[in-house]
Amino acid sequence: MTREVITVGVDTPVGQIASLLDREGISAVPVTAPTGDVVGVVSQTDLLVGVADGERDNPRGGRPKGRATALQAGDLMTTPAVSIDAAASLTQAARTMQGRNVRRLLVTGPQGRLLGVVSRGDLLRPYARNDAEIRREIEAELRRRLWIHPQQVGVRVHEGTATLTGAVGRRSTADIVTRVVTAVPGVTKVDNHIRYDFDDAELVRSTVNRTHPFSAEPFHPGKQRRRGRIRLTRGSRRRQHQDA
Repeated sequence: MTREVITVGVDTPVGQIASLLDREGISAVPVTAPTGDVVGVVSQTDLLVGVADGERDNPRGGRPKGRATALQAGDLMTTPAVSIDAAASLTQAARTMQGRNVRRLLVTGPQGRLLGVVSRGDLLRPYARNDAEIRREIEAELRRRLWIHPQQVGVRVHEGTATLTGAVGRRSTADIVTRVVTAVPGVTKVDNHIRYDFDDAELVRSTVNRTHPFSAEPFHPGKQRRRGRIRLTRGSRRRQHQDA
């Protein structure tokens, strides 16, 4: 996203906004409150609608009426502004753009403050990278999220297809690797040839003996759910009796 964003205030004159859009070669500008929160957007379309409304209200000329007489951004802005959270994925941003039919999205923080702007070009840029750049990001994501290094899982990328080799401890880990790699922008297909030592598929699907997230062995908690009721172990009953 672009972090240096030109903004205007609610009380910015409309004439100044029109000059700003023309000078900067942009089609819209965010309107922010003194706190930095986004309150709306003024676009070229908003300005044109204001002029058109004024002409209809006063066909004989003279001082125009209606929206064209608005002197400030707050009178013409479209609200609420179409925005997206900074933690949103590229897929979410693309779907929002397509669904709302906009060219760019305002990126906001947890408190609604403007952090930047993401455009269609920003979303497409990661997919225009070469295979070497995609491979480096895949390796970085595997290290960051799963502590898996290239010596353990090898990555080869050709025309967007990522081929994975190597070995991990559990089958579920190999499946997670596939999901992580698939989410990397620019990856169009994943060929997973990773070997695993322990097939924990049944244990992962089990609702009784779930596997511990850091172990390939079944996880046996002190309390287990069985047929919708909680069964206590002997140790749990003894402690419960002592507490009473």
